[in-house]
Amino acid sequence: MPDDFLDDPLWYKDAVIYELHVRSFYDSNNDGYGDFQGLREKLPYLESLGVNTLWLLPFLESPLRDDGYDTADYFKVLPIHGDLDDFRAFLDDAHARGMRVITELVLNHTSDQHPWFQEARDPDSDKHDWYVWSDTDERYDDVRVIFTDTEDSNWAWDPKAEKYYWHRFFSHQPDLNFDNPEVREKMKEVMFFWLDMGVDGLRLDAVPYLFEREGTSSENLPETIAYVKELRAAVEERYGPGKVLLAEANQWPEDTLPYFGEDAEGESTGVQMAFNFPVMPRLYMALRRENRRPVVEMLDLTSGIPDDAQWALFLRNHDELTLEMVTDEERDYMYHEYGADDRFRINVGIRRRLTPLLGGERRRIELMNALLLSLKGSPIIYYGDEIGMGDDPFLGDRNGVRTPMQWSPDKNGGFSRAPHHKLFMPPINRGKYSYEFVNVEDAEADPYSLLHFMRRLIALRQQHKNIFGRGSLELLPVENQSILAFLREYEGERILVVNNLSRFTQSVHIPAREDLQGLAPVELSGQSAFPPIEDDDYHLTVGPHHFYWFKLVPKEDVQRDDTRRSGLQPLEDKNGRTRPVLPVAEGLQNVLVPTMAQRRGPEQIEALLPEFINEQRWFGGKGEGIEGVEVEDAVRLQSDPVVYLSVLRVDLPEDTSFYTLPLMAAPEPEASDILDEHPNATLAWLEVEDTEERRLVYDATVNPRFWATLFRWWQRGGTGRSLKGLYTAEPSEAMGDAPPDDVRLLTGEQSNTSAIVNNDYFLKLYRRLEEGPNPEKELLEHLTDIDFTFSPRLHGTLNFRRRHRQYTLGVLQEALAVDADAWSYTLSCTTTFLDRVENSPFPHEQAKNTGPSADGPHWTADRFSDATVPVWLEELAPELISFARTLGVRTAEMHHALAQAGGDEMRPVEAPTDAGAELGTRIRTEMEETRALLDRQPDRVSGHVPSDPAWSAARDRLAPLDDVPGTHDRIRIHGDYHLGQLLRAEGDIYVLDFEGEPTRPLEERRRRKNALRDVAGMLRSLEYAVLASWQDHADVDPDYEPWIDALLYWTETTFLDAYADTTGDAAFLPAAPARYSFLWAFLLDKALYEVRYELNHRPDWAWLPLHGLHRLLAPRDATASDPLDA
Repeated sequence: MPDDFLDDPLWYKDAVIYELHVRSFYDSNNDGYGDFQGLREKLPYLESLGVNTLWLLPFLESPLRDDGYDTADYFKVLPIHGDLDDFRAFLDDAHARGMRVITELVLNHTSDQHPWFQEARDPDSDKHDWYVWSDTDERYDDVRVIFTDTEDSNWAWDPKAEKYYWHRFFSHQPDLNFDNPEVREKMKEVMFFWLDMGVDGLRLDAVPYLFEREGTSSENLPETIAYVKELRAAVEERYGPGKVLLAEANQWPEDTLPYFGEDAEGESTGVQMAFNFPVMPRLYMALRRENRRPVVEMLDLTSGIPDDAQWALFLRNHDELTLEMVTDEERDYMYHEYGADDRFRINVGIRRRLTPLLGGERRRIELMNALLLSLKGSPIIYYGDEIGMGDDPFLGDRNGVRTPMQWSPDKNGGFSRAPHHKLFMPPINRGKYSYEFVNVEDAEADPYSLLHFMRRLIALRQQHKNIFGRGSLELLPVENQSILAFLREYEGERILVVNNLSRFTQSVHIPAREDLQGLAPVELSGQSAFPPIEDDDYHLTVGPHHFYWFKLVPKEDVQRDDTRRSGLQPLEDKNGRTRPVLPVAEGLQNVLVPTMAQRRGPEQIEALLPEFINEQRWFGGKGEGIEGVEVEDAVRLQSDPVVYLSVLRVDLPEDTSFYTLPLMAAPEPEASDILDEHPNATLAWLEVEDTEERRLVYDATVNPRFWATLFRWWQRGGTGRSLKGLYTAEPSEAMGDAPPDDVRLLTGEQSNTSAIVNNDYFLKLYRRLEEGPNPEKELLEHLTDIDFTFSPRLHGTLNFRRRHRQYTLGVLQEALAVDADAWSYTLSCTTTFLDRVENSPFPHEQAKNTGPSADGPHWTADRFSDATVPVWLEELAPELISFARTLGVRTAEMHHALAQAGGDEMRPVEAPTDAGAELGTRIRTEMEETRALLDRQPDRVSGHVPSDPAWSAARDRLAPLDDVPGTHDRIRIHGDYHLGQLLRAEGDIYVLDFEGEPTRPLEERRRRKNALRDVAGMLRSLEYAVLASWQDHADVDPDYEPWIDALLYWTETTFLDAYADTTGDAAFLPAAPARYSFLWAFLLDKALYEVRYELNHRPDWAWLPLHGLHRLLAPRDATASDPLDA
């Protein structure tokens, strides 16, 4: 290590930090616990890794009920680790190797075994006021509980004191009372004790929670910030610059920034470092979504820190991957993508190590570490992540990511020679992350191991430490959203960093700019010179999950071998899919279930399934590249004819999904018809070896006999046990016993497959399986229980149980007698209206005068008032006005019914106080994305784009959302509410398809939301339908525009009036004026999404949502034409 690292007061900006637990690292005396002597012996390894700062997790006296964060003595080392002399020897050795040392200062609380607390339990003691006591547990009701898995209150009763004591974490960790000056001074004494000894920095644990105030969240209080600054001032006065305070503040950026403080010269007055909690989970989101947006947003929000301050960046640490600083939607997404197994969920996070969290996929691991080491801040590497250590889900709390370091494939992973039962915690000794396969010794011997990659990458960063540690970061606005590109610059030196977040090769154009012209990118790891940057966009091709670090140097300073590189073009197979012949011993069972006659039978059909599945409409992973398909399980529903219900495991590059595939095998005479009518449903021929009889394997859902079989199975409450689990059909008591004589297949669905039996029953088979109850099952079950009239009754469910997991395979509902779906009905009503207009006695100007004002806003409070529809409109469009009125009533009644639900997953919950701010932040980002997309496609939207003032006005209108309180309940809602989900039957309206948006994760679809989301979705659908019908007439007579404007305005207003009248003062409807802000925001959110969707998929339809934007951004823009006018 260079000597200046130990002399530079800003050393923390150049730090590469290695986080370790003394107890977990190396046991020198074979007592089963790691110790300081063992850590000293392993310092050469850490030095060779290239890290220059060690962060030690708690090692003080403690009962170890919270891994040492429950301190019992601030001045003593826990004896299993050694003593103070052992610590001093380690500290001296580390400094001799040029390493800095950061230790823990647990300020907020102590162990309940600490002598201070034991003395404080006596109400007459001098230390009683060192802790927070109360005669009631009802104080500070606004403060959240952090450890929701184990604690239900922040108060705990002490029988000796006969009072409650306050604890923000576990109940065995009472909080210190920082309102007491004695406590504040005592903690300074603790801080000085360790800094005097030579420690270079202190991590301030749980610093946001030091003070408590009634009526607040008791987090980030001004008193807390002031005390942190007081600590910094005390450190500076005693030691001068160079001693570092690192804040653990798991907060949103705006709440974390005050901990740095800032004086008039732009220097910090609080901590010098803080963990960047908001950026960390968004790196994982960006990687999984293959989109840089989550990271870009948070990098922008965390950029404004003092000149001498520094973020501490990390990918994983000793705690769970915390999801506190994300939105509800983001948390649901992270749980679905990274914590699908409940064993890995704890509190508000995911307890997994880096490598298993990323599926063990080497490229993704390398990319994430490259981001860690190249973004602005000082990187932290958690012990063992450099070799790809795994975790143990069977260990309690967060211990699964705190297992012993794996040094070799020998006993106990080389961590200790103690008997296995004496180890403080078992090492990972099973599976692919066992110490037999993952350890330092083997990694050292393999030149291509992750360990060697990390050494090279750290060395590369340290060669350019000023740029990476102290330089600026400028994000580059490349068009490809899968590419995260940025410039790092320090004192005129530049490094261009390009990261591909996608699992596919990507093309990227770095925007042209004058200050880059004439510079040549030189790739840092191999010193390969790339073509110089000229006056045009600079093109790069980046491999899957690959990254580049380029130093930009004048082109005159490099010599480049101008060799041509060629690539291979994929060949397109134009021969069509063949249907091979599979030899079987008996029949269909041989290719689905391993049997004594044919143990390897499933492998035959598994080779054919990737191509087959990719052609099916219900497969949701098209374009992702199927890596493999396995027959996960299969159960036989019927013997004659043989019907199997199989569950397929589909492995994609970044995901694993499960799909249902019912299969039958048709004899040759019947097979020819299936080949002619349903060629995409066929898989292969089976040939029985003894008889040479052939049968065609195909998707059974194209055969009515399958549905008849499934219906009968439902009627009798059938059960089937397979090798992996139990399949059950659970009918309702109202299920009839009529035979399935009439089966009608339904076409047009994509994500699911359905049929109608006897015109009475609607059978739906879910193709993609996700763990947990399907929302449609939950909501229909509730609506049926309370006798809600205007949705189909639930008659049964089809379930698959595997161990403790449950999947909904399908539902059986009431089939409704249908006049028309609501979309078709609205189109027809609009057409009829326009036909009547041709012969209308009402003058043209009357439509203008009774429609929306051209000068006023289209979405204001008066849309919820009891407005009267003009007489002429009631005469010209009675059907649509009546329909809108009924639609508003039924929508409100549906929400009232859903709000009556009980149970932990269904009952209403109070909206968070920042609901408006959260929504506004997201929509502002989507506005920028939409504007950027419109700017890139001017030829498709010429004259239709809102002007800059209109966009600015929209942003201004979003601003009040930040102050809109969440004073309403969130309920389970429909979630995908549009006209296509409604049926008209017997003159009324019935609501279908309560699954939610099928492309979204199951957990997100089950989340409770603002009911106005459904209202906004229906309003947008009404506009789509009316304008789609108008489009046909516009070619004949564009002068109908005032009529269509008036029709749309009064249809929407009638719908809203009826909805508001029926909901009344329901708790789920935000009170005025918040309801108007939320509704307008949800409408804008939906319209922005529609613009992006149409431009990307149906550009000819883009005019339609753009018209919606014009109406939402009223008053109308005088500088751009309405899409209807084009």
